[in-house]
Amino acid sequence: MKAIILASGIGKRLLPLTKDKPKSLINVGKKTIIEMQLDNLKENGIKDIIITTGPFEDKMQLFLRDKCPDLNISYVPNPQYDTTNYIYSLWLTKDLINDDIILIHGDLVFDKELLKRIIENKEKNLVAVNKKADVPKKDFKAEIENEIVVNIGVNNFSKNSFLSMPLYKFSKKDFLAWIDEIDLELRNGNLQYYAEDAFNKISDKIILKPLYFEKELCMEIDTKEDLDNAKKLIQTEK
Repeated sequence: MKAIILASGIGKRLLPLTKDKPKSLINVGKKTIIEMQLDNLKENGIKDIIITTGPFEDKMQLFLRDKCPDLNISYVPNPQYDTTNYIYSLWLTKDLINDDIILIHGDLVFDKELLKRIIENKEKNLVAVNKKADVPKKDFKAEIENEIVVNIGVNNFSKNSFLSMPLYKFSKKDFLAWIDEIDLELRNGNLQYYAEDAFNKISDKIILKPLYFEKELCMEIDTKEDLDNAKKLIQTEK
């Protein structure tokens, strides 16, 4: 199994913290976001990592060269990071997909126990879903029918939609089917779409199940408020 970490964004909402470094190199407590992610992956037996990069790729590589010498990290730069959404960054990984995939957004902070549950679950395709959490407008929601995710989007507000975090598991076959659909979107010029927009068009063909969590930490860091909240939660866990 391989992991993909999408870390090619600009992180505008976290300026000035992202003025001279990628969001993944922001500290949450004593460690950076990317360190926490890689530690969790390593502790769950995943050492083959693909990291998509945008600005400051050199700083990312230099930082991880010292921190993670025992990991096999492949870097995939997105030269159009400032004009595309991560749908394009994900598409750029296509030639490196030769195994099942754990997909993580580069600003996600999560517990290693949650990742372990996802990896060990018998289902081929999973996404982390919290049915008890409030659903902020800015976050993704998963619409669930008969325990299958039929749609993932920011504007899902049906009674069957719940907070969804960008922590996924996909079989190699189904992930490549998603990449093929992404390829079609890009050919149509939809570089600003979410990758999930492409998934929604084939959700009847790829069975994606929700992996429910409630107590485990799993949150995106988009704003200074998110960062402060994450620091408090991590400190509380200790």
